[in-house]
Amino acid sequence: MNLNLLRTYVRVVETQNFSRTAEEFGISQPAVTKQIQTLEDRYGVLLLERSGRKLKPTEAGQTLYLCARDVLRVMDKTDRAMADFAENLKGSLHLGASTIPGQYILPPLIKEFKEKNPYINISLDIGDTDMIFNRVSERELDVGIVGGWNSNRKVDGFKWLDDELVLVVPERHRLAAYKTVSLPSILHEKWIIREKGSGTRKAFEDMLNMNDFKPEDINVYLEAGSTEAVLAMVESGMGISVVSRWAVQHPDASSRLSVLHLDVSDTSRAFYVIYPNQKVRRKSVNKFIDYIKNKVQ
Repeated sequence: MNLNLLRTYVRVVETQNFSRTAEEFGISQPAVTKQIQTLEDRYGVLLLERSGRKLKPTEAGQTLYLCARDVLRVMDKTDRAMADFAENLKGSLHLGASTIPGQYILPPLIKEFKEKNPYINISLDIGDTDMIFNRVSERELDVGIVGGWNSNRKVDGFKWLDDELVLVVPERHRLAAYKTVSLPSILHEKWIIREKGSGTRKAFEDMLNMNDFKPEDINVYLEAGSTEAVLAMVESGMGISVVSRWAVQHPDASSRLSVLHLDVSDTSRAFYVIYPNQKVRRKSVNKFIDYIKNKVQ
């Protein structure tokens, strides 16, 4: 049985009109008439009769209408159930992350999630915090993980992981022998800092402000577009910098760097999980959000 025949018949009974049904379905009136005739030929009974300008079902037609309506409801329910099942197995997930979570935190988590959900296609874009926020707000990304929070009514999210800003210096630098240093004693050093829009840079500038200093008080030697570039420049002896502890505890962190703590307040910050502020999300997106909520370290 062609379900389209039943759908057409049900709408004809409900609209009591061939032309209106044809308009709703985007087909010609003769096509609607032919479908009704096909059903009458199949069952060998008259299904519809005219009452003035309107159509009404015969006794057989009313019985078919009730049965057809039940069949369509069951099939719609079946389609929804199968679609939900398929979405649990398949789907897409477009992630975005700022440098630190994107390079140092997310890869093993994505690997684990992918192993548990092999049919979900995952992509990961890395950019600075401002860029990821903007792309999430425009719904270009399903989920973002960033190193700072921006007020944006189009974005929702939650605090995820804690982080600490640490000082990195070349291994032969005069400060390398220390475990902790004060901020005033290093302001005059040559500084390598991240570019504007970076969550690490914003956290560093917030730290300076909280300790009664200004970003202009430090001697900026170079700006770099990634944490890896910052570490490479520090390693080469070009200056010192402040980076996330995640970047230097990673196995790939260079052994030719010394890591020190800063004797100031507010060296901590947080990473945030963000997503578009919308009521309905795909199951694959909700599944990843639920997964990452339980991965607080």
